Amino acid sequence: MSFLSKSTSRALALPSTSNAAHHTCLNDLGIKSAWLKIRQQSGRVRAPLRSHGYGGGGGSKRSPFDFLDRIPEDVVFWGIIGLNGAVFIMWQLAQKRYEIERDPRSYIWMQENFTTSWANFSSGRIWTAATAMFSHQGFQHILFNMFTFYFLARPVLSILGPRRFLSLYIGGGLVSSFGSMYWHNKIKHRDTSSLGASGAVFAVNGFLACVAPKMIFQIYGIIPVPAWLFVSGVFVFDVMSAMSDKRRETDTAGHVAGILAGIAYYLLKRFGL
Repeated sequence: MSFLSKSTSRALALPSTSNAAHHTCLNDLGIKSAWLKIRQQSGRVRAPLRSHGYGGGGGSKRSPFDFLDRIPEDVVFWGIIGLNGAVFIMWQLAQKRYEIERDPRSYIWMQENFTTSWANFSSGRIWTAATAMFSHQGFQHILFNMFTFYFLARPVLSILGPRRFLSLYIGGGLVSSFGSMYWHNKIKHRDTSSLGASGAVFAVNGFLACVAPKMIFQIYGIIPVPAWLFVSGVFVFDVMSAMSDKRRETDTAGHVAGILAGIAYYLLKRFGL
């Protein structure tokens, strides 16, 4: 996440697989087998995570959201990217209208409905905790987040399925939004408007690093780093930045909350909760 009117830059971390082989390399990476092995060792599962009856007992555990698993993975994957792109275009149109016509109404409407802040939330616009995770004002910001999502979300979507992936992604984004609001309003005693998919994307990263900690990420597509080290390094760096206020253009508190949400989701599923 970043603060309004500003963007963030960070080393791009990509799995060490070619794009052409991206859809068929999951078994080579060992992600699916690693996750299934972890779940089986917990003694609570006899089937892959995606099956509805993963509780290990005789009956199956049903959810009112089971219908989401019938949505094709490509629809979920490209739908998230498309939704982020649509909101980005809305920001550009609002900004152009202000620059050309000197009419700020569209821009103010975007601020009030697609950024997360205590002012927005306390004014009754509670939906902004969710809409902000699909909101990017700057090109660099959306490019980084969607580029990272493109390469890292596929493996997680494949092992979790649409329903659980959406609960991880949206849940991580919400935790990021609320974590950001709490940190800045209650700890730093200032209100800020924040936006971006970083919190949700970092939740996916955190989960993936727990499932396959030895999976190699390539920073900028060049420098190989194990997933656990990359996510740990980002976490420590963002914690220090949030406490020191040295990177005020970036919502590092939102990043930290997103990573913690991904790790928490892993632990919940690891122990069959």
